[in-house]
Amino acid sequence: MAKQIDILCSENTLYNAWIVVKEKGAAGGIDGVTIQEFDKEKKKQIPKLAEELKDGTWKPYPYLEIEIPKSKDPAEKRKLGMIAIRDKIVQQAIRAIIEPRYDRIFVGNSYGYRPGKGATKAIRRVLSECKNKKYKYVLRLDIDNFFDSIDHFLLRRRLIGTGTEEELVRLIMLCMQMGKVKQRSREWMDTEFGTPQGAILSPLLSNLYLHSFDQFAISRHLPYIRYADDFLFLCESKEQAHDLAEKTEQYLNEKLKLSLNKPISIISLSDKFDFLGITIKQAQACITEKKREELNQRILSLELGKDGLSSKSLKIWDGISNYYAMLLPENDLESFDAYLFMRLQSIVSEEPSVFTSKTSLQSALCTINFLSKQYQARKKLYIGELVADFAAKKNEAQLNAGSEKNKKLVQQRKKEFRRIEAETSGLLVNRPGTFVGMTNRGVTVTEKGKVIAQHHADNLSQIVITGQGVSLSSNLVGFCLNKKIPIDFFDCQGSHLGSIINAKYLQNTLWGKQSNANQTLKNEIALGIISGKIRNQLALVKYFNKYHKKLYPNLQTKFAMVEQEANAFRMWRKIVPTGSGDYMQKLVGHEAQMAIRYWDYIRELIADDEVEFASREHQGAKDLVNSMLNYGYAILYVRVWQALLAAKLNPYDSIIHARQEGKPTLVYDMVEIFRSQVVDRIVISLIQKGQDLEVRNGLLTDKTRQLLVKSVMERLARYENYLGEEMKMEQIIQKQAKLLAKVFEGTAKFKPYVAKW
Repeated sequence: MAKQIDILCSENTLYNAWIVVKEKGAAGGIDGVTIQEFDKEKKKQIPKLAEELKDGTWKPYPYLEIEIPKSKDPAEKRKLGMIAIRDKIVQQAIRAIIEPRYDRIFVGNSYGYRPGKGATKAIRRVLSECKNKKYKYVLRLDIDNFFDSIDHFLLRRRLIGTGTEEELVRLIMLCMQMGKVKQRSREWMDTEFGTPQGAILSPLLSNLYLHSFDQFAISRHLPYIRYADDFLFLCESKEQAHDLAEKTEQYLNEKLKLSLNKPISIISLSDKFDFLGITIKQAQACITEKKREELNQRILSLELGKDGLSSKSLKIWDGISNYYAMLLPENDLESFDAYLFMRLQSIVSEEPSVFTSKTSLQSALCTINFLSKQYQARKKLYIGELVADFAAKKNEAQLNAGSEKNKKLVQQRKKEFRRIEAETSGLLVNRPGTFVGMTNRGVTVTEKGKVIAQHHADNLSQIVITGQGVSLSSNLVGFCLNKKIPIDFFDCQGSHLGSIINAKYLQNTLWGKQSNANQTLKNEIALGIISGKIRNQLALVKYFNKYHKKLYPNLQTKFAMVEQEANAFRMWRKIVPTGSGDYMQKLVGHEAQMAIRYWDYIRELIADDEVEFASREHQGAKDLVNSMLNYGYAILYVRVWQALLAAKLNPYDSIIHARQEGKPTLVYDMVEIFRSQVVDRIVISLIQKGQDLEVRNGLLTDKTRQLLVKSVMERLARYENYLGEEMKMEQIIQKQAKLLAKVFEGTAKFKPYVAKW
């Protein structure tokens, strides 16, 4: 008869062990070699393993220790030892040699990790034993930290006692005594006790270690069932159960150096008790609500593909089918089937694109087996219902696709005509000697009796006069006053000379409440305004950075600084109360810091556009960029000024800016919210598009001024989403002014307009 060690060293034995390891598809260990990688090298590696085992030089890798949540309590962790593929092959080969011999000597009451046994048969045995009316109590016991507490000396003695060859015993103990390494730190830890959970040999050796206890247990002549470290006895009385618990604990302590978990459970068979995930009551199996919910959640996580359930999902469903379906009553199985059907309906409804046709879905569904007799009998009917739902969903998807296409086309047309609307909502007059009047065709601009422009009156929202020597008819002025269309006059430097507006703009009913506002309220309003300004500056920077970050790597440094400053402001506003004494000063300080970062970014952005922009200058600027910005701001100032007047607020009573005689300083406050999105964006875009822009003698040329004013007016007339509806930018400005009025009235809080980028 061949020696065990010779059988182990056979390449044929190792190859058969490799087939088992490969089929299980488990992960590798500390050496990082995967199943797939070993498979490519198997013709080289298996002979090498055989040679190492023959000459006694085989040296397994340490176990890679990982932690996974325990099913009973996810907060607790179970430690597993991951084994290298080559070492798994050796352990599997050893197991194949010794398991048949060991299993023959094990008692029939042991059900864990044994061929032909298992948890299902253990539960059935318990149910059968519980029907014996002789027994009134169940003694439920489990061993504390069993796998990690196995004594190596006792284990080795048991291996020798079974007639296992000395060299094979040495290899088995080498597998058990090999140290382990932590997953992250790679710290080495010696293994002085226990069998690693995850080692192929551990389950078999654990049964061998407890074999003497099994013999002790059956010698009590009471029903006894064990699965791994969980076991129970049925007893005739509570006193008998207490006595048996005491003797069991004594045996485990003295003979095996093991301890029981406390407290020990002695339960009347008229009550329910749990064993291996099943609740048993009056010889009937059921599950707890907690376990039922856990299984339902697993079912609701199942995934279905064209070939049926995914491998992970199939493992979940097979686990339920092969265990719970073998034990639970029909009504429980129908409940699980109902959850499965619900999950399949959800997949068909939410993920119909996975299946190419009704046939492919039907083929996938046919691979699934229901648990209950009712669902099994009506399987074709349920599959037909799911396929019908799929067909309806596909038709709905096609209809939706057509609707989406139409919606897209409508939006394209809408955008096109909104652009036309924006282009025609404002009238710019900048040619000297022109006359603007009213005719039956609308507003007409003539020069030397010749019509040079016509404008439909219904869409008109503003008239801007930037040229000298322009005449207006009284009919036009009257029309504009009635329709509340402002006529604004600017000089060539962008200074606002004045406006013709309706007298209703000049109502001042809120001026008193505005002037009497306390400092805390002013701080809150100032916070809203500056917060809106900073967020809109950041939005504009993000907008441009989206299209330029790959072209201009150096720009990213500037961008990061803008984001950093915006984040610093956001953190500051969270922790500093608005009622603090120096709040306004610090708030303005953050505004100034953000402005520095913002203009640094803009300067870098347009650095290669053949324009000079050293720094932001306000009054007296002579360069192109600052001149365009200042002129654009002047147009925006007027719109904000008119909106504040319409909201019955005093444009000269400011919150942030210091009051100046004759200066609309509240306008200077409110305009901060809109500068970047209305003017800065337009100016930067015109520069980057390579438009013919020019400044002469410190003044914008007529052509440049005309293009800028027209672009800003179009921006003011452009629609965007605000507070859940589409409205023009000029309407948003008006809404913000009205909101500010409500704040002074004490009926609202100020929330600034923030652009979407």
